[in-house]
Order: sequence, then structure tokens, then C-alpha cells
Amino acid sequence: MRKVIHTLVNHIRTLRYIGSLKLGKDLKTKIKKIYLRAIVFKRIDSKKRNVNVAGYKINFLTYRSFEWLFREMFLDQEYYFITENRSPLIIDCGSNIGMSILYFKLMYPESKIIAFEPDEDAFSCLKKNIERNQLQSVEIHKKAVSGNEGKTDFYYDKEDPGSLVMSTIRERLPKQKREIDAVHLSKYINEEVDFLKMDVEGAELSVIQEISNSGKLNYVKQMAIEYHHHIIGEEDVLSTMLKILENAGFGYQISSGLGRPFGRNKMQDILIYAYKKSTSI
Repeated sequence: MRKVIHTLVNHIRTLRYIGSLKLGKDLKTKIKKIYLRAIVFKRIDSKKRNVNVAGYKINFLTYRSFEWLFREMFLDQEYYFITENRSPLIIDCGSNIGMSILYFKLMYPESKIIAFEPDEDAFSCLKKNIERNQLQSVEIHKKAVSGNEGKTDFYYDKEDPGSLVMSTIRERLPKQKREIDAVHLSKYINEEVDFLKMDVEGAELSVIQEISNSGKLNYVKQMAIEYHHHIIGEEDVLSTMLKILENAGFGYQISSGLGRPFGRNKMQDILIYAYKKSTSI
């Protein structure tokens, strides 16, 4: 009984939290409905792996990863950004099944999105979600963004399709590997980018270095980078990332959760929200 009461209290707190978000009333209502339908009551088609998200029929690979993505996008609001542009250009690196694309489309229906997802299973699901829901102005690429172009190894887990820690870095997911195509992100940046979202499980520094060296970082107004600290043991290069941003005229905010007690070389997810200081919102 105590567990039931505790769960109920947590759901009530979450609904109140959603109501406090700095979003339009209509969007907050949609998020509440998604939460109640998909998370609380689990009204999903587990056989077909379908769920209704704000009127969109979304396919997922595992319910666990779907729930994580929903909480990350819609509850934690990790990719929230403000722009006066009614049709902002958004670049989404690491789209997985497309929950981030759906989030952006609910925020900015007229947005133009360029998305990258290298995993076969996740990309297939992403493509299906875009096509079946007729999402417009979305360009998808089954490629990884990287500091180096060409073929590269990609590490995945065949027991966990669409895993949220798939990576081109072996230390992030030392499981099975396959060969994929890697591209320079700079080739896809030819105009002002309102928002760049990057969740590439360890490749983020090499990507930022590449677009900086090409001069294309100057096109970006705002970005959210999931920086994966200590994927490789004692490698400490966060300052390199921040220095690139500072030299390019970006200010930034940093969010991170690290369990206590502190320890040496712990893997740490760090969210960096960066914004061009010369741009007023």
C-alpha cells in the first residue's frame, strides 16, 4: 500500500511540474496527456510497439528507451530553446527513433530539421515515424557526424535495439560493432542554424572541432551538447570544448548530475547549453 501511495504522489508531483513549465497552455496539456496515457496507464500496443504521442502514432524499439526519451525531451526539457523565427532551422545529431524531432515539431511546427542517426534499427524506426505521421520539412541521414569522414566502426548491443548509448567510441558500448558511414557536419551547414542538438555519445568534441575549423560554427545561434566526460578513463578534455565555444563568442550554461561520493574517472553526462552572445532572444 505504501508503494502505491508513493507512486501516486510522484505522478501528482510530475503533473504539477508539467503545469509549471514555461510552455504554452496547449503544449503543456499535450504533455500531460502523453504522460498519463503512455507512462502512467501504459496505453501502448506492446505487440506492434506503438504509442499515441499528442495525436502522432509513434513506433518504438523498446518501451524502456521510449520512456527515457520522453522524460528527457518533454519532462526535463533538455532541448528547449527560444527563437523569434517561426520556421527555425534545427540540426539534430543523434535522432534515435525521432522523439526529439517530434518535440521540435510540437514546439515549432514550421521548423526545418536536418537529422542524423547511424544505427540501422533506430533509423528504420525514425523513418517510419516521420513518414506515417507526414512530418514535413524533415531531412534524415543514416550517417554519423564525426571529425573524420568515411567508414568507421559503430558499437551497438543486439540485445538492446536502439540503445541510447550506441557510439563510435568502443569504450562507451563495448559490444558488437558494424561499419557505418561518417560525415563532416560542416557540409550540411550552409545557412544560419537556429538550434543544434548533439547527442553523439563521445564524438561531440571532434564534431565541434570540425565545424569550428571549417568556419561553420559561426552559423550556429544556439546549441545543446550532451558531453560525455570520462568515456575514456583519465581523458580530461572538457576545457578544450569550452575554449572552442568561448573563442567563437558563445556563452554557456552547464548541467550535470554526479552521484556521491565523488570518485576518480567516473563517466559523467554533462549537458552544455551554448548561445551566441551577440544574439538577443
